[in-house]
Amino acid sequence: PLSTDSWGASFPSSTKSWPSFSASPKPQPSETFSPEQLEAANTLIEYYRITDEIFTNPDADTQPLKDIAIGESQTIQMKHVTERRAKGQVQTGTTVVHITGASEPEETDGVRSIDVQMCTDSEKVDMIDSATGKSVVPPGRPSYLQWNVTVVKTNDGWKFGDATNETVLRCPA
Repeated sequence: PLSTDSWGASFPSSTKSWPSFSASPKPQPSETFSPEQLEAANTLIEYYRITDEIFTNPDADTQPLKDIAIGESQTIQMKHVTERRAKGQVQTGTTVVHITGASEPEETDGVRSIDVQMCTDSEKVDMIDSATGKSVVPPGRPSYLQWNVTVVKTNDGWKFGDATNETVLRCPA
């Protein structure tokens, strides 16, 4: 099975990927979340605020993105930033993030993590060629993606780690 990113690129489902756009009006995670689950969920909200700024402003500093993501997620997202900036592509609009759940914290080999589920709504997001003003988004790009993101606790705080997604018909209201 394949996962599709927000711009229609397909990845084997074992490949970790995430949207190259971002979000924020701040959703209200469930009041039943523990403090750690809230911190992990808020890390994803902040991640989308940062990527939103980076993709809408070609002069925005990319260091905050490097600071909030780790591993393959960080590598892939930084590659997306470099490629889009080299092509003169700029995002318009913002993605709405709906936090839909979170696992209990787990510890493996001394590393603490929480899996957070969210749905992203990119219906009002576009990526345009800054020279022509024309959209470069592939036709049929899915507007709604359901995500599972492993948020990892490091000495510097919680970080966006491995992620998978699948297309859904809509996000929960």
